[in-house]
Amino acid sequence: MEFLREKLKLRLYQEQILSKIHDKNSFVVLPTGTGKTIVGIALSAMKIRGGKILIVAPTKPLCVQHQKSFSEFFEPKNEIICLTGAILSPNRKEMWASSKIICATPQTVESDLRKGYFSPNDFELIIIDEAHRAVGEYSYVWLANQFQKTSQILSMSASPASTSERLKEIKNNLFVEHFEFRGEDDFSLKGYLKEKETTRVLLELLPEQKKMSLILDEMLASHIRLLFSKGVLSYRDVSKIRKGELLKLQKKLFNAEEKESDTFFIISEITLCIKLLYLKEVLETQSFESFNLAIKKIETQSTTVKASKRIVGSADFKRLIKLNNNLIESSKEHPKLEKILDLVKDPKEKIIIFAQFRNSVNEVVDKINKRTKSRAKAFVGQKSGLTQKKQIEILDQFRNDEFNVLVATSVSEEGLHIENADIGIFFEPVPSALRTIQRRGRIGRINIGKVYLLIMKDTIDEKYYWVSYHKERKMYDLLKNENNY
Repeated sequence: MEFLREKLKLRLYQEQILSKIHDKNSFVVLPTGTGKTIVGIALSAMKIRGGKILIVAPTKPLCVQHQKSFSEFFEPKNEIICLTGAILSPNRKEMWASSKIICATPQTVESDLRKGYFSPNDFELIIIDEAHRAVGEYSYVWLANQFQKTSQILSMSASPASTSERLKEIKNNLFVEHFEFRGEDDFSLKGYLKEKETTRVLLELLPEQKKMSLILDEMLASHIRLLFSKGVLSYRDVSKIRKGELLKLQKKLFNAEEKESDTFFIISEITLCIKLLYLKEVLETQSFESFNLAIKKIETQSTTVKASKRIVGSADFKRLIKLNNNLIESSKEHPKLEKILDLVKDPKEKIIIFAQFRNSVNEVVDKINKRTKSRAKAFVGQKSGLTQKKQIEILDQFRNDEFNVLVATSVSEEGLHIENADIGIFFEPVPSALRTIQRRGRIGRINIGKVYLLIMKDTIDEKYYWVSYHKERKMYDLLKNENNY
């Protein structure tokens, strides 16, 4: 296979990184848009004579993206392939044998390796993209263990971990010998990173939403007081309750070998509180349609789930339904959607909108297409009905200016190279530094980017924003301490 050397122009920091990682298992952490893939291509050029190259990435669109990137620098192109489970098994076996550079999802690689379609001995280098996933039972962990004796491992991510424990786990799982981190404030990156102007947009709940939120607080209060009286919780203040804490308590009680006489009653109380907290979060942070569907789900569950039945049967829930129906009949617009419609007025601007809920994505797309000159499309995961082929097609259409607003769930956050989106809108903050960094990294890769965070005042939106903010600061401090240079 021929490497087209004249096409590759490394920046100074990329050359420096390459000199440190060329002979050892390494983890390279660079901000999105600063050329992690180019470092991988350069290392592949050094290793290609010794054996094959494997690039693993979590999704098919990302694998296709890597195939395109490597095809720019190596020939013949027919020996650079993208392998996924969509290809028939016998055909994959032949493709492993006839190809030199393989881009594939980790699940496909694991499946084919277990079937004996190829041997790790065939590979000189394995590149693991979005390596922050290498925890627990994710396929990256098993694959690294299979390849570590025969191949060099290059791991890459823009946001590896926000705790030292998780970072240590990832490094151990990937057999990392050298850790290389360059942050956004690193002098060597000066001039290569585009500015991002981030604006927090604080919005007020509508009066009807505030009333419904108070009803949910009242419903929660009686159950929190009961859990406090049972010694399950150390407080009785609704504002202190956290869904994560309740989920841990629920799991602990379920797994207890010796259960008290009222254990299952307490578990039911905790389940009820979790459901009410979920309703409150959707009410305060998501679209009207998302809240309606959350309500309907509780009502549907009420025939089989005791906690849901108790919620639906309460007088407070009936008050909640009445207020919700009045809000729908009023034809008022959700404050977040109102702001989005204002931000997407110019059909010449390329915009990505990130939202947690598929229902919110659908509503945003519908409103933009009906009420503005912009044209929007949804980009969601396979579980929500979008095939990998359709995902790739939508991204190509967005790049080719066939529409100007991409409205996406978390499937768009990792790694996808969407270089011409200059505005990003976060429908809600997420309490994860990793996801926040990944979202922000999709914006302003060529021009100065603008990011708008839509935050409902005095709601969990504000809490999540500050959780993510502090986790990100902590992560950068952690990575600087871990650095080897």
